[in-house]
Amino acid sequence: MALAQPVSTARYTLLALAFSLLWASGFPAIKLALRDSPPLLLMASRFLVAGAVLLAAARLRGARLPADLAAWRPLVVLGLLNNAIYLGVTSVLLVHVSAGMGAVLASTNPLVLALVAPWALGERLTRRQGVGLVVSYAGVAWVMWSRVGGGDDPRAMAVWLGCIGFLVAGTVLFKRWQPTLDLVVVNGGQALAGGLLLVPPALGLESLADVRPTPALLGAQAWLTVAVSIGAMLLWLWLLRHGDATRASAWWFLNPVLGVALGALVLGEPMRARDFLGAAVVGAGIWLVQREARGRPPAPGVR
Repeated sequence: MALAQPVSTARYTLLALAFSLLWASGFPAIKLALRDSPPLLLMASRFLVAGAVLLAAARLRGARLPADLAAWRPLVVLGLLNNAIYLGVTSVLLVHVSAGMGAVLASTNPLVLALVAPWALGERLTRRQGVGLVVSYAGVAWVMWSRVGGGDDPRAMAVWLGCIGFLVAGTVLFKRWQPTLDLVVVNGGQALAGGLLLVPPALGLESLADVRPTPALLGAQAWLTVAVSIGAMLLWLWLLRHGDATRASAWWFLNPVLGVALGALVLGEPMRARDFLGAAVVGAGIWLVQREARGRPPAPGVR
């Protein structure tokens, strides 16, 4: 893959904030949609539509599509890890945990990735970055602790933490493979593959008769498809292409803060005073991870 063109720190930060907001918005949107649709059918249809739209748009733009099975193989693997397993399973788990807790659990991704990135990707974790990750997670833990015993199923929470490994694997493989395809094609291919992989379990375990096409479901599904599967995932892939995995993943720590706030705004879930302190701690940790040490070159693709 040709090296990504350098981008300014300000632009990278702005797009990272946009990613965090859009991704966090998916948690209350899924909770809202689950009132009128089983989870696997919801996610399968979301991914199929997003994949078809993205690939059609890429074709209209003249982007190169995968030409053979060998070119499709990485996209299918990414779709399996990111879409079918991680997003598919966690959508089922959102029946048993709140939208805010879902965002909190998802934010463990940077810690796991920081542990594997040095040997899997050759990325050096500096002392400042390590401190920043710990500080951010302390803020996340502060938010999480206030929600233990608040109706969230501990078994569902444990399974969610296990699913983080699949998301991390997808991130590592994307960075290692460095696909030469347009990011719209990459996202469209993995979404379409993930949707197709979810169709058999969705039809086998759930019933179409349980889908109620209410305005709330249609609105939530439209948001999940356009804002999250297309918008947020494209931004996530862009962040990975233009920076190292540790810095990019640190923005996941914002998900619980924004997820809790959006859960309170959209679903009426409780928001406590201590959540604001947790948000401040998370922000300080992210700043440490993103900040360059004096004399140290910027991350690849960032200037």
